[in-house]
Amino acid sequence: MIRGRGVHITLRLVLSIVLSMVLLLSVCVPPGMAEARDQSKLEGNSKEIEELDHAAATLYRDVMDGNIEKARADVAEVSRWFSTGQVQATLSVEAIHALSGSILEVQQATQSVQASPDEWVKAAANLRLATDAIAHPRQPLWQQYYKILREDVSGLNNQFAKGNMKGFKAGTEVLEDHYETIRTAALIHGRTTEVVRTDSWISYVKGLGDQQNADASAIRGALDQGNPTLNALFGREKDATALAPFIPRESERQAELTIGMIVLLALAYAGYRKYRAGFTG
Repeated sequence: MIRGRGVHITLRLVLSIVLSMVLLLSVCVPPGMAEARDQSKLEGNSKEIEELDHAAATLYRDVMDGNIEKARADVAEVSRWFSTGQVQATLSVEAIHALSGSILEVQQATQSVQASPDEWVKAAANLRLATDAIAHPRQPLWQQYYKILREDVSGLNNQFAKGNMKGFKAGTEVLEDHYETIRTAALIHGRTTEVVRTDSWISYVKGLGDQQNADASAIRGALDQGNPTLNALFGREKDATALAPFIPRESERQAELTIGMIVLLALAYAGYRKYRAGFTG
């Protein structure tokens, strides 16, 4: 009887330890492991992604050189690599839609006799940054636009302070152009929520600039949201931290591991006490 009771308690002890280890592992995954899982598909399709990025880089260079005939052939090459299932498998639905739209814009710009060189360059730059975001997710080129957009917001503040609403309106158009250049890349980089927020903010600021007698307090309030909105979009400073998923730092992970080990040992000791009590009770 006592022996059967002891075996039962032993089994409960083993199950407690196993459960504790499972819980411990669930919160103490080594740094980079989760990210490595997220990047696995990307690494497996690296050749196709590399070819796509190379084709977009060639397209951008030919557009900058004014070689539109060559650029038209480059667009076809970009489309060919984008259409592969391997590339699209690494992208979200929003990213696929945005990237396909970027390719179409370049195609239309290079085919149109009415398109200006500025339109060619803008469309090609958008696509170039988008494919780079796929090929280099850790250090994408579009992040370099942070300073440019911050300067655009600073310019809006200066124009508003001077009471120059004509200059303010022109500044909103420059800001929108710069933002549209990186928008697809930001979506590909997984900044969907932040892109929606930035879309709304820029639309609101542009609307205020279009008004004949816009409320000054409304403009000031909108401008105050400019830098926080950009910080969130680019993952900078406090605003980005508040919106981003919580990712424990290395020191926090070590603390979790220590606490988890203490809990595990406590459970094991408690189980051992019960096991001993089963033989002496």
